[in-house]
Amino acid sequence: MKIKETEIRLKTQDSRLKTGVCGLVSGVLSLKFVFLLLLTVSCILLFTASPAHALTVQEVAADLACPCECPLVLEDCNMSCGLDWKDQIGQMIKEGKTKEEIIRHFIDKYGDEARITPVQRIKGKFFKYTRGFDTRDWVLAGAIIVVWLAVIFLGVYIITRRLLHKKVA
Repeated sequence: MKIKETEIRLKTQDSRLKTGVCGLVSGVLSLKFVFLLLLTVSCILLFTASPAHALTVQEVAADLACPCECPLVLEDCNMSCGLDWKDQIGQMIKEGKTKEEIIRHFIDKYGDEARITPVQRIKGKFFKYTRGFDTRDWVLAGAIIVVWLAVIFLGVYIITRRLLHKKVA
């Protein structure tokens, strides 16, 4: 009788072990399945999303010139004319238009003045950061540049004199 009880215990332990391993394997497989399912869904959402949904007013305004007389890029303009254009851009984005369609609309409606050129972009960014400069600030900036250039020139002069002096000796 002891042998039968031992055999029964071994069989139940063996079946528990097999069930545990199978449960572990099925748990790992289900974890892989869930991971692959989430990866697939995220890729589908990523690649099927319309570019108009991710578009912001700032992205479109960065490629347009301010409609008033200031030399700013529309992105940086906070005057009423620039804010009106930004509101129009926001409405067009809500309608689902793409960046190219919105820019084309402004160019068709207002002409080439709405298009930003690289020179305008540079002047606009320069104006944005320096429009608060008064005479004292410009004099100080010029003095700093002159001193910096003098230090660079003096350093190069001293280094070349030392090198030439060593070669002669």
